[in-house]
Amino acid sequence: MGRHVLVAMGRTDASDAALEYAFGEYPVARISVLHVTDAAGPLARFGGRDPCEYVIPELTAERSAELLPTPDRFTRAQCRRAEQVLSRAHELAERHDREIEPVVRSGGAAREITDYAAEHGVDHIVIADHPPTAFRPVFRSVPESVARNASAPVTTL
Repeated sequence: MGRHVLVAMGRTDASDAALEYAFGEYPVARISVLHVTDAAGPLARFGGRDPCEYVIPELTAERSAELLPTPDRFTRAQCRRAEQVLSRAHELAERHDREIEPVVRSGGAAREITDYAAEHGVDHIVIADHPPTAFRPVFRSVPESVARNASAPVTTL
């Protein structure tokens, strides 16, 4: 059984289910919840700044102001989305009487998930799959890419 489980979490109900699955399947494991933002805003190719990696250990207004990088208008939105995802993760953790380690990274989702898992000795990765849409075609499946490239076993829900 995994001692350190990574749950890749986005803004969907499927991601919530992935976290709940990890709580049920790995009752004594350390759980890291990773949310990945886009690497850059739409103007990055014209010289816009990339958002930097940040960690949000506590989701309080006073703390988040000092923990988050000074964002431009695109990264402010990314920070708000990340805070919403991690707030949901904390609520789920409280309901299951569990602790989580929240992490936010910027970049390609599959690459950031596999890199984090390798860097932090993750024993198992749990990730939700989503049906393909016009914006997320089947050939760009993050869970499939994670499963193919991760050094740890991957459970896709």
